[in-house]
Amino acid sequence: MADQNPWLTGVAWHVAGLHLVADFELQVGERIVPLKLTYPEFYPDVAPSIVPRDRVRLSGHQYGATGELCLQYRPDNWMPEITGAMMIESAYRLLSSEQETGESAPSVHQILPAQQVRNAAFRFLYSRHVLDGLLKVEVEHVLDAQIQQHYFSDVFAAQLVRIGPEDASIWVEPNRRGYGANLLAAKVVRLPEGALTECRTLNDLITLLERHSIEALCAELLQASGFMGVIIFDGVNILVSMVYGDVGSRKLLNYDLILAELDSVRLNPEHDRLKAAKIAVIGCGSVGSKVAVHLARTGVRQFVLVDGDLLASGNLVRNELDWRAVGMHKSQALRSRLQEVRADCEVISRTTVLGGQESGGATSATMGYIAGCDLIIEATADPLVFNLCASIARRAKKPMCWAQVFGGGIGGIVVRLRPGIDPPPLVARQRIETWYAEQGVAWPENEVLQPYSEVDEAGMPLIADDADVSVVAAHLSRFAIDLLARPDSTVFPFSAYLIGMAERWLFTAPFDTRPIDLGASDGWNTEAQVGDSEALKQLLTDLFPGTNDAD
Repeated sequence: MADQNPWLTGVAWHVAGLHLVADFELQVGERIVPLKLTYPEFYPDVAPSIVPRDRVRLSGHQYGATGELCLQYRPDNWMPEITGAMMIESAYRLLSSEQETGESAPSVHQILPAQQVRNAAFRFLYSRHVLDGLLKVEVEHVLDAQIQQHYFSDVFAAQLVRIGPEDASIWVEPNRRGYGANLLAAKVVRLPEGALTECRTLNDLITLLERHSIEALCAELLQASGFMGVIIFDGVNILVSMVYGDVGSRKLLNYDLILAELDSVRLNPEHDRLKAAKIAVIGCGSVGSKVAVHLARTGVRQFVLVDGDLLASGNLVRNELDWRAVGMHKSQALRSRLQEVRADCEVISRTTVLGGQESGGATSATMGYIAGCDLIIEATADPLVFNLCASIARRAKKPMCWAQVFGGGIGGIVVRLRPGIDPPPLVARQRIETWYAEQGVAWPENEVLQPYSEVDEAGMPLIADDADVSVVAAHLSRFAIDLLARPDSTVFPFSAYLIGMAERWLFTAPFDTRPIDLGASDGWNTEAQVGDSEALKQLLTDLFPGTNDAD
């Protein structure tokens, strides 16, 4: 190739690590450009790369200031028949055309925003709603503001949350981050259109402000200590900076801008009904925690969470919570998790141990919160708690969903009960047990594999991994979403399903699903039902525990 092209000289082959490398030089006009062609390990299925040997910026078509050239042949159009010689010819065409025109060569592809900020440690998140807020500021005026900033995954991400004083704001961000962010004071400055210029240093920023007679802010930025955010807007462009340090040694850092807003509608319009729903989740363990987060992501904003237990490190194998919550009450930690997902979640967290020794007042109050919800989700796998929830659901005429994960990773069951359509909870549970018996297939001898055995008498925990639990939780969430989004219809012909994940017991193969016909509704009234006496005894024990009353 060098013999046929006088612009190619100095070709020298060598091996670097496990890669074959060719050093070469291109004569571009009067310049000699030293480059390096590297064949990757998976060549010819992967494109080789060409980079400047002296680590300089050669072209606008270059990844990073000193990185790989973006050529005609790239990973997105690469074919194995393309040769290294063709890559070198492409590099020459790029550099020589830019040398002749003095302009960057036309681009046939776009750099994604995520690629542009790959190395940005400070990022400012904004939306069209933020631009609308900035437009409310009068030209050459300065207003107090507030930003919130959080540190996550090696990045500081900031967001404007208020323009104007706290007691007289002209704009407030409704989609704030819900948890773990720090609030910082800031100033918003509006300049005439097109007046914004690049500010690399604090002196540049001061010069820009003085040019528009905003000396008071200049003095404040120089004489204050600590952190002060500055957001400058000229009607089109935004500059977001942070001034920090002690008096006499103040410094400036700039944020990279990230357009962070909904890019499309991702939920069915029927899901809008979930925004007004209030959901009670009893049991914030592996199933309940996942279901609550599923519902928050789907639009539910109001929750009552009930769980008196603490999160242990062993729970992390399948709970929605993480190490930050170990040692915390599950219901309270899950409240914070929901507010991370949706900042506008309103959550009542109760640490009452339903079915355990609690004060009558605490139990009564918790049951009242549950009864006031639009849907009750029972996820404890505890028969005593189930009885109490069943009593609340029937007396308050509220729908109830519940589930259990079967031990050993063999599957689980999900159930949906609607007042006046399906049997009441205690009757439904009895019919399910009868259905089990009618199948004529005994449970495996290992007690841990059976339902209703979150922990057996020997203290053995339920054996199931996060994937097993997630399958059951997702099916339970689908039941709940269907009930809330389509209250007058349903896509599910049955109200109970066994979900198999292994060839055990009734299941003939993984993903074997068995519907259970629960029969007709025969009494969501307040007359005595099967199991009511046991539920009443437990309720009286909870409400009137006597001398052993625990607050």
